[in-house]
Amino acid sequence: MKYFLQVLILFLLLSCDSSRLYEKNISINNTVWEISNKPSFEYKNTHTDKKVNLKINVRHSSSYQYSNLWLFVNIIDPVGELKRDTMECILAQKNGKWLGHGLTDIRDVQCQFKNYTLSKRGTYTFEIEQAMRHGDLAKIEKLNGIMEIGLRIEKMNFNE
Repeated sequence: MKYFLQVLILFLLLSCDSSRLYEKNISINNTVWEISNKPSFEYKNTHTDKKVNLKINVRHSSSYQYSNLWLFVNIIDPVGELKRDTMECILAQKNGKWLGHGLTDIRDVQCQFKNYTLSKRGTYTFEIEQAMRHGDLAKIEKLNGIMEIGLRIEKMNFNE
């Protein structure tokens, strides 16, 4: 029992993530991300001019048929001002090998979005929309194989 407790404490200490301020993932119903589904995340900022690193988490299955994922990210500050950005999340190498972590056909990828300054106190809302298009630029209404979308907010390291 003593050995078990020592291992448990060591595991907990090693798994602590001191840079994480916020992280939440939202499941996508039936692993089909419909264009109308815009997962939303709320973060309560208690400081002004807090510099953070924003990352997007993607969990997908190998049935996802693209090597990337285009997203619109809406940031709504505490006074309601909207900033909208477009980002590409690369999910596979050019040779087709999936990136990220996973043991079977499920992969977890964390994509760097941007470094951002939270300049106001209060609640920031982050909405993530899928922005995939066909070759003819028609919207893809349903993306198969996307299981979860998430947001991670980290303290900025001074080295970045």
